[in-house]
Amino acid sequence: MENVCIIGAGASGLTACQALQERGIGFDCYESGSEVGGNWRYGNDNGMSSSYRSLHINTSKNLSEYRSFPMPADYPPFPNHVQMAHYFDDFVDHFGFRDSILFRTEVIHVRRSADGGWTVTARHRDTGVETVRRYRAVLVANGHHWDPRWPEPGFPGADTFTGTQTHSHHYKVPDAYAGKRVVVLGFGNSASDIAVETSKVSARTTMAIRSGGYVFPKFMFGKAADDMINPFITRFMPRETQRWVMAALLRTTIGKVTDYGLPAPQHKLFNSHPTVSETLLAAFGHGDLTAKPTISHFDGDTVHYVDGTSEVADAVIYCTGYKISFPFLDDGILAPTDNEVALYHRVIDPAHEGLYFIGLFQPLGATTVLAEAQAKWVADLLAGTAALPPVAEMRAEIAGYREALAKRYVASKRHTIQVDHYPYLAELAKERRAGARRARKAARRRPVPPLPADYQPREVSVHVDADPMTVWRLISDVKQMGRWSPECRRCIPLGRNRGVGGRFIGVNRRGKVVWVTMNRVEQAEPGRSFAFRTITNGVRWGYRLQPHDGGTLVTEWWDVSGQSPAQRARTASFAEMLLDGYGGHNDELLQGMHTTLARVKAEAERITGPRPAVPSSERDVAAVAG
Repeated sequence: MENVCIIGAGASGLTACQALQERGIGFDCYESGSEVGGNWRYGNDNGMSSSYRSLHINTSKNLSEYRSFPMPADYPPFPNHVQMAHYFDDFVDHFGFRDSILFRTEVIHVRRSADGGWTVTARHRDTGVETVRRYRAVLVANGHHWDPRWPEPGFPGADTFTGTQTHSHHYKVPDAYAGKRVVVLGFGNSASDIAVETSKVSARTTMAIRSGGYVFPKFMFGKAADDMINPFITRFMPRETQRWVMAALLRTTIGKVTDYGLPAPQHKLFNSHPTVSETLLAAFGHGDLTAKPTISHFDGDTVHYVDGTSEVADAVIYCTGYKISFPFLDDGILAPTDNEVALYHRVIDPAHEGLYFIGLFQPLGATTVLAEAQAKWVADLLAGTAALPPVAEMRAEIAGYREALAKRYVASKRHTIQVDHYPYLAELAKERRAGARRARKAARRRPVPPLPADYQPREVSVHVDADPMTVWRLISDVKQMGRWSPECRRCIPLGRNRGVGGRFIGVNRRGKVVWVTMNRVEQAEPGRSFAFRTITNGVRWGYRLQPHDGGTLVTEWWDVSGQSPAQRARTASFAEMLLDGYGGHNDELLQGMHTTLARVKAEAERITGPRPAVPSSERDVAAVAG
């Protein structure tokens, strides 16, 4: 039960795969379709994704590319779905985890296991064969743009409408609307794209708009508009100032939406998700589109609007968004109500350990980069380098997030999972740092396992083409230890005593961390041995020398059997903080012994000078014992 389950191989699932692979965490990624890319794979056979033929991203290439894998330099500022699908294919192949994706396999049930893990039932869509596997964690990355939300409640008389009624999820090309009278309900990005596209072939296209909104162009002053936004503006500039600056830019570049016949927004800028379009206002300006308020009811072939006007229509396209739903989750795990989900930093359900959600947000910015940051944080948690706060603290953060949304955004099912690009990146970065501190603190409290009954000191040996006394003079001169040991930077003798009882201070450094040790010599036989104990942590170090094939066999050893439980606990805490855990600490010390002996060997042989050649098979020894 060591592996992790990832559900979905779209933009969020793929970055989750890469983050876990980077940490060496095994995973299985379940993808219902035959290829990766999710909504960006036009004609995806997964049965859930939807993209229309003319689809382009609404956030620029620079803002949208994974930080771990830039988009090709020859991509335009706003790539289309074909280019995005190629980009995701290249991402998978670059990092080499395609074999970990189970294509044409849908997850049909996820439930908590009795042992604290998760049991995942999946079914192959072609063969119908079901598999049941257990995982220590589940990352839900199946997206939230697959379950269409129709008008709630439905419009009176909708069942009498003689024309066609379609959700934008099923729209692909405008051909079916050629010569028809079309009504597009909505004012989001999909509504704008579809209305503009159908207006080019229809007899008439009307946009029924429930409430006014702001339209952001994709380009300003010849550049991608969102490339002009930076962390300082969105994180530190007061929101009212941000509104003033952006409103001024909009007036300068495109004017007001009312200049194009659109209704005036009933809310402040940034209090609702904006519409991003380079063609919408031009279509209104050209007379290709007409704006109406929202629908009141239907009557046969006639659409009635709340302002009392009406018109005959042949087709209505509902661009009313999506429901957040997880049909594969066991009842009681997470059941969104009106698209609200209670997740710590939009990722973690405090009530269910080991369940994570990647990409479950609506950003003022790019989904890809934010999902990547989420995945890196989850990888920290799964690797044990970060820890979560108490459940009460997580629930308090969730409550604070909901309060902030209610104060800022207009009441709508569209604004339940909003995040701002740079502030949210900063939020996740702050949580990762806090989580790392919690993990280190927990490690300091964690009991250190006792030494095994068959414990033996670690040893490393090397042959040196020099006599034992030459080598002994080097290893017993504590002033020189800073030259030999990769860890020690400087050793300071306390007094002139070089033999048993002599003491010295070791000054060590790793990065910006400096620590000092007190050491006492316990053995000093010229030409035969030298050993000392680090008083501060109870570890013993030493060297044995013996003649060997005309030179000297030098063995360095390291023994922790004399450490007290408290000293072992302090060592483990230090190792967790700086050296990737106690095991990493031991591995690094062993490597340091190899480095130390290599340096002593080089210096001793330099002093001795060239010696008669001896076959390497007889003299080179590099053995690690214990």
